[in-house]
Amino acid sequence: MAVPGFVYGGLIASLIDCHCTGTAAAAAYREQGRTMDTEPGIRFVTASLHVDYLAPTPISAQLEVRGIVTEITKKKVVIEAKVTADGEVCARGKVVAVHLPESMLKTGENS
Repeated sequence: MAVPGFVYGGLIASLIDCHCTGTAAAAAYREQGRTMDTEPGIRFVTASLHVDYLAPTPISAQLEVRGIVTEITKKKVVIEAKVTADGEVCARGKVVAVHLPESMLKTGENS
């Protein structure tokens, strides 16, 4: 249930998820010595998402999400993230991101 004046927890989880899969891609490009505008593209999907809600997140606050790569292998990247609201940590999360399977990389379909 949404509480008036506060950010819905599902949105916080989505912010962490999206930020971390993007961070995983950036880390993979860096690991390969490539810039992010080079082909073939590197994409990740979420294998695991864990979020701890530490404090209510006011809807009027400026939110910031910061992630740090804690593990990178050929198959996965693990990222830990924090969400702050006006400087106060309100949530932290951990994402295990894996390379998007080739079978999901069909171009031109459903674009």
